Amino acid sequence: MLIQIFSFRFRLVPVINPGEWEGLILPVLTIAVPISAPMAQILLRNIDEVLTRPFVSVARAKGASHAFVLWRHVAKNAFLPVLTVAGVLFGELLAGAVITETVFGLNGIGSLTEQAVNFQDVAVLQAIVVISAAAFVTINLAVDLLYPVLDPRLKAKLGGVA
Repeated sequence: MLIQIFSFRFRLVPVINPGEWEGLILPVLTIAVPISAPMAQILLRNIDEVLTRPFVSVARAKGASHAFVLWRHVAKNAFLPVLTVAGVLFGELLAGAVITETVFGLNGIGSLTEQAVNFQDVAVLQAIVVISAAAFVTINLAVDLLYPVLDPRLKAKLGGVA
């Protein structure tokens, strides 16, 4: 549908012989739009929830501007669940790569997976599954390690029992 609208109807992005960066616009949109919608929904819900918490009222009562309160206090607390969902949705990015690379004629892990399935190359498929699983676990580990950096309440106390 993106090719039909942006390439054929509006002639914004060429499909045949696109430039180095022009050829990535539609594939990136194809993968990013379905993933960004649930993340934006979670972020907006969390912003609404955090805005009702007492520390936001205290910050406003101290004379902080609305923008300062949003960026300094609300964003940190509202972004944590979005970070978790982003880590989980990374698997959807990998799964979407197979179809997207096939449709747009790109070479990558998706087209490699398609070729391995077509030629019944079990060793290559196993390698792709292991690499994808390792990337998924690494991304989720990075997300878990970022939590204490973003939320000071989660930092471990040294020298005492928590």
